[in-house]
Amino acid sequence: MNKKFTKNKVVVITGGAKKIGRSTALKLAEQGFNILIHTGGKSINDAKTTVKLVKEYKVNSNFISGDLDNIKTIKKIKIAAEKLGVPSILINNAGLRIYDNFEKIKYKDWKKVMSVNVDASFLCAQALIGHMTKQKWGRIINVGGLSAHIGAKERAHVVTSKAALVGLTKAISMEFLEKGITSNCVVPGFIEDFDSKEKKLKGHWLRHPQTPNLVLKRFGTPDEVAEVIVNLCKKEASYINGQTLHVNGGTYTP
Repeated sequence: MNKKFTKNKVVVITGGAKKIGRSTALKLAEQGFNILIHTGGKSINDAKTTVKLVKEYKVNSNFISGDLDNIKTIKKIKIAAEKLGVPSILINNAGLRIYDNFEKIKYKDWKKVMSVNVDASFLCAQALIGHMTKQKWGRIINVGGLSAHIGAKERAHVVTSKAALVGLTKAISMEFLEKGITSNCVVPGFIEDFDSKEKKLKGHWLRHPQTPNLVLKRFGTPDEVAEVIVNLCKKEASYINGQTLHVNGGTYTP
């Protein structure tokens, strides 16, 4: 991408301290974008490392910590992004997963999952999209979840929230299509963990209904997901809008 085009443009990545967020940050920094990383607070050291790595590409970078279910965090993200330049790309990558049987899901947990996964994505987009409309160019990428398309046990709130992101993606894509802004949803499949030396699925994947179904006999990497996100952020990708793109090696084919 032309460095002249990306100069002073800012990418905001929620949940961007590591894994897919970090890979995406580095690839976009290489293109010349300034990068703002958000972390929920448990990955502050990772966020600092990501910012340091980003700055090696001679661009500006910073990070913001805070819970996305707090409106003050959204305001902090907006202010910090404006200080770095012109907010032009938003990648809603942060996500919250809580497990429980359907009948035992607490309403407060339901609301918290919705608040982080859906409300924050909407609020971040609403806070930054004005800058995009002014320059008549922008990209909003929502990172979805495979469970929204195939279902999953013990996380009705998570499945529902990720399905809602698809709707949000389509709504934004239609409302702003004549203003140079595209909105798309990228859905990762089984992606290995940065910290996994054993190359084995762990965490929430161990409770996923399709864990055994790795048709390529391997897990995806954060870089492979980031590559799709970065391509959607290109100036030349203006004809891809309102789409849900699955990055799963063929594990799920809509």
